[in-house]
Amino acid sequence: MQKEIRKETILRRKNFLPSLIITSLLLISLISIIYFADPKSSIFIFLFFVNLFTFLFFLTSLIFASSKRGLIISLCLTTFAIFRMFGIGNILNATLLTGLGIIATIYERTTKRNKKHILPNS
Repeated sequence: MQKEIRKETILRRKNFLPSLIITSLLLISLISIIYFADPKSSIFIFLFFVNLFTFLFFLTSLIFASSKRGLIISLCLTTFAIFRMFGIGNILNATLLTGLGIIATIYERTTKRNKKHILPNS
């Protein structure tokens, strides 16, 4: 029993350091894009949002220890940042995106795709 728990914790911890290094590198590249890039260039705007999404994905996946929750939260935050860029990022849109993220998280928890299905006897 103890060996199984120990193996499980080791397997969970194995991906922590590489993810932390990738998150740090993404943060450095995000800061360098903000500081050095021309804000009117469309390629840098695209690179900024791609970099922001990947940084938020890795960060929230590390914080919540769940890639699905990290994906949902990073999608919501990146979408709100895009809304702010277009001038439609207000409290109503933030509330709607938060509600959508909560609903997606609840759906992800209650879905039975990841559980084994037992076929009824014929």
